[in-house]
Amino acid sequence: MHYVIGKDLFQVLRKIWGKDFDTLISEKVCVVPGEVSLPQMGLKDSNLVEEMKNQVEIIVNLAATTKFDERYDVALTTNTLGAKHVVSFAEQCPNLKLLVHISTGEREGLILETPYKLGESLNGTQGLDIATEEKVAEEKFKQLEENGATEETIIMAMKDLGLERARMYGWPNTYVFTKAMGEMVVSDLENNLPLIIIRPTIVTSTYKEPFPGWIEGVR
Repeated sequence: MHYVIGKDLFQVLRKIWGKDFDTLISEKVCVVPGEVSLPQMGLKDSNLVEEMKNQVEIIVNLAATTKFDERYDVALTTNTLGAKHVVSFAEQCPNLKLLVHISTGEREGLILETPYKLGESLNGTQGLDIATEEKVAEEKFKQLEENGATEETIIMAMKDLGLERARMYGWPNTYVFTKAMGEMVVSDLENNLPLIIIRPTIVTSTYKEPFPGWIEGVR
């Protein structure tokens, strides 16, 4: 938590609260390490899980790997199955008021606010199926291991597989492809959840709040 709140982004709050800032954060923020690629976010403490489910009112899912050429297996488990696990968790929160899912966009021209549907592709190619994509990734990884491939070879082969599968269905890279499939999952499973899907095509620096121009890292 200190790694995050130590960023310049919080300088305005630090000026307002002064020496009381750290105390304020410790009273208001509870950090729970988790992993969206796993069911129940990988949380093992059943008491903690139940406490979270009963208290959570708003979920903002922006967990993702954003590398355009990420390994296909990694991108699938994080960007696609991760979205599935978040929705599953949200469905178990009786006091949930809002689920915000951060997606992305990759089209030219007029883009309507219409969510992706399961099996839909950008180029009209039929047969897109998320379970099949999981199987393709698993079988490729297993084949590489059985053939004694080095770690470097496995990484490059899985990256190439992601780009190949993305372009087969009209997406330019693994990132936007797996994020689109994640949006398909969210839209299909929402079951009347109070859901908002946001599609920023690119993330840049802060516009005004808390001050203009802040961004993490080099973009």
